[in-house]
Amino acid sequence: MNRETLWKNRFNNYLKETTKYLRFIFNGHLVFVMIILLGGAGFYYSEWLKTLSPDFPTVWIMAILLGLVTTISPVSTFFRDPDIVFLLPIESKLSSYIKKSIIFSLVMQGYILIMVLAVLMPMYIQTMQEQTASFLWMLLSLVIVKGINLCSRWFVLYYREKSASFVDGLVRFVLNAAFVYFLVKNESFLFMGIVLLLLGGLCFYYWKSTREESLHWEKLIELENGRMAAFYRVANLFTDVPKLREKISERRWLGGVITLLSGKSNNPFSYLYARTFVRANDYLGLFVRLTFIAVVLFLFTDLGWGTLFIAILFLYITGLQLLPIWHHHDQKMVMDLYPLHTDYRRKAVLRLLITVLVIQNLIFFMTVLIGAGVKLAIVTLVSGFAFIFIFRPYAMKKM
Repeated sequence: MNRETLWKNRFNNYLKETTKYLRFIFNGHLVFVMIILLGGAGFYYSEWLKTLSPDFPTVWIMAILLGLVTTISPVSTFFRDPDIVFLLPIESKLSSYIKKSIIFSLVMQGYILIMVLAVLMPMYIQTMQEQTASFLWMLLSLVIVKGINLCSRWFVLYYREKSASFVDGLVRFVLNAAFVYFLVKNESFLFMGIVLLLLGGLCFYYWKSTREESLHWEKLIELENGRMAAFYRVANLFTDVPKLREKISERRWLGGVITLLSGKSNNPFSYLYARTFVRANDYLGLFVRLTFIAVVLFLFTDLGWGTLFIAILFLYITGLQLLPIWHHHDQKMVMDLYPLHTDYRRKAVLRLLITVLVIQNLIFFMTVLIGAGVKLAIVTLVSGFAFIFIFRPYAMKKM
């Protein structure tokens, strides 16, 4: 393959692969649920903005959030496992390929910058009043900073030391947050220029110190595989994804959770799927993240009776996203060696799902009890159990 057309072919293959699964994602019922969730969040956000005073720490919030967005700058290389053999001989001739990857990454992450800035701008205008800078000026400044961060991140990937990425990320976050702080304050171009020079100097230092280094192929391929695996995990919620690689984390310290989820059942599948939930493909991480988001909403927003909707919505999303665990072991022949009927397996998965949802519902109950009082907490608990009762036959049909 001609190296001049290599990036274009890789990009077209990537586009074809993602488009294939995006059709299923955007036709899914979960999108409808997310639209409702975003609509509700937008309403409560607009109502919350009306309560803000000029002394609200908008500057610090924007500095931290936009500092994180500009600091987290992965470079999409489209590298594959065989590249470590077939592209290694022409590594020195891949400069054009790498430039296109950085530009593509900047364009894609630019959309994220636009969305985050668009969400924060109403808060900024509400609290900063006459000190506000224009949206386009802030966006242009952040895009420039983002480009420097992407270049810095790329050069850091040449380093073999494991601590290099962490130290670099920490230093860049401090500089990025400082730049956003001065940008939002709209006071001193001198300080912004100094921070920008420091970011550019850091990038230049990385470039100079890695000029003679070869690409860290193993790391680059690992990062690219991880990025695609994250997309496949989302797509797997809507359709079967054969390319989804199984990821295992041992997590011995969560042995008690496995015992809790499997119970004292004599069904061997109960233990298998409880262990799968804790160790494989980050099902546990998905549960923790969704629960944490809901808990934050309950504690820090005055939702009123909207709490019921949020609780049921997050129970529904959790149940839907854990349903693919039923297919987790489909490709393993050892499952067919179990001298047990398929109903045992179905009962084990169903029991796991219900147990997880009950635990989540109890967490919601305790959180609402702390934040909104006994009456609303009890209604939330009862409504959650009613939803779980309704969700059970739906889950059975999907198995």
